[in-house]
Amino acid sequence: MSSLGEVQFALPFWYQVISFVILGAIWGSFVAALCSRWPIGKQISNGRSRCDACQTTLAPKDLVPIFSFALLRGKCRYCRQNIGVGALYTELISAAIGLSAILLVPSDSSVAMAVFGWLLLPLIILDYQRLWLPNRLVIALAGVGTVGGYFLLPDGIWIDRVIGGALGFLSLEAIRQGFRKIRNEEGMGGGDPKLFGAIGVWLGWQLLPMTLLLACLIGLVHVATVYVRDRTLPLRLPFGTFLSVAAFFLAAFH
Repeated sequence: MSSLGEVQFALPFWYQVISFVILGAIWGSFVAALCSRWPIGKQISNGRSRCDACQTTLAPKDLVPIFSFALLRGKCRYCRQNIGVGALYTELISAAIGLSAILLVPSDSSVAMAVFGWLLLPLIILDYQRLWLPNRLVIALAGVGTVGGYFLLPDGIWIDRVIGGALGFLSLEAIRQGFRKIRNEEGMGGGDPKLFGAIGVWLGWQLLPMTLLLACLIGLVHVATVYVRDRTLPLRLPFGTFLSVAAFFLAAFH
């Protein structure tokens, strides 16, 4: 029986690139809807998409990822009001995740790399926008990682991922509990340790220190950027976003 890597390798490279980009754009469209509806209590599966301005139900031709926005020049077909660019950015980022997966990692690992990035994407957005890391998404990331981690980093062994899951969670949870005990206030959300544990399931324990260090560096850049732009802005630290970006980068360049 042919392995996943052998089947993928047999396909023309241009076909792989186009497939990963298209799948990424489609997934990005879903993630954009998820991240806009779920926080306000709407079910993503209920009801057709509508224009926010005129409430007209959108046709399938209005919902083609990236291309519909470009062809309509960023305006609703029916009322000509501007369309928010948030969904477009999400589709482009998701497509870029697929493209980077096929270009940056070996062929045998590119599917797992894309899936890893695509599962991290809604967590990145929701934590950045809402400081929220839903348990269901974190559990899904960890669950897929029990299999996907093997294809992403085939040199690792299963015990490395078991240790990675436990160590990732326990290390940040210990920091969170210690800060709360010393300062008598929350310094870290409860979702961050769970996310770090899920990342450990994918990457194994060996890459966790570098992931944490890189996440802290990204956080410092974020703080400096906010401080330079406007010192009066409230400081928000979506550490789950920083962890996710760092994990994807290290998976691609480790």
